[in-house]
Amino acid sequence: MRKKSEERRQAIIDVAAELFNEIGFDRTSMAEISARLGGSKATLYNYFSSKEEIFLAVMKQQAGMQFESLFAILAEDSKDPEQVRATLKLFANKYLHLVLSPEVIAVRRLLYYNAERSELGCLYYENGPRRGWLAIADFMKRAMEKGIFREADSWLAGIQFRVLIEAEWAEGRILNVITSLPPAKVKESVERALDAFYRIYAAERS
Repeated sequence: MRKKSEERRQAIIDVAAELFNEIGFDRTSMAEISARLGGSKATLYNYFSSKEEIFLAVMKQQAGMQFESLFAILAEDSKDPEQVRATLKLFANKYLHLVLSPEVIAVRRLLYYNAERSELGCLYYENGPRRGWLAIADFMKRAMEKGIFREADSWLAGIQFRVLIEAEWAEGRILNVITSLPPAKVKESVERALDAFYRIYAAERS
């Protein structure tokens, strides 16, 4: 892509991000983006086929690299049970601070609100969360194969792990009941979540 084209595409993403934050995804239109950007809708469609596609580009830019770095933690391939737990603890702490950040919470609220109005939720899930859950499932499968966790459905184990680490925070953050994340409290909640997860999945030791 030529430099001017790259700059124009980036300008579209920046303007769309402003509008999504100001008036929400539902009220933002391609015409609104085009008007604020300055130019025609035809030009806009040369870069993006829909506002859903623009939204995904906004999300990828805002959190994509952070999530890639986060899930890279799970590439750890240790046979040491203590190291496996340490990896899960590190991942859980970083995961919570990322997914409960104001930016990501705003996205989740937007997705929930628009779930029945568009395909945005499905598009976001396939391009984001599902890829992350596959990484968690793969980590769980490797730990099961090494005898650290009992044999089970690794996809389900990954989902239950995620739910446990989010349990004390997610709903409260989304509803704005919880407005801050004290690091010490987050660490304590992660330990409780890991204890619960290990009670379910830890392999029996002879």
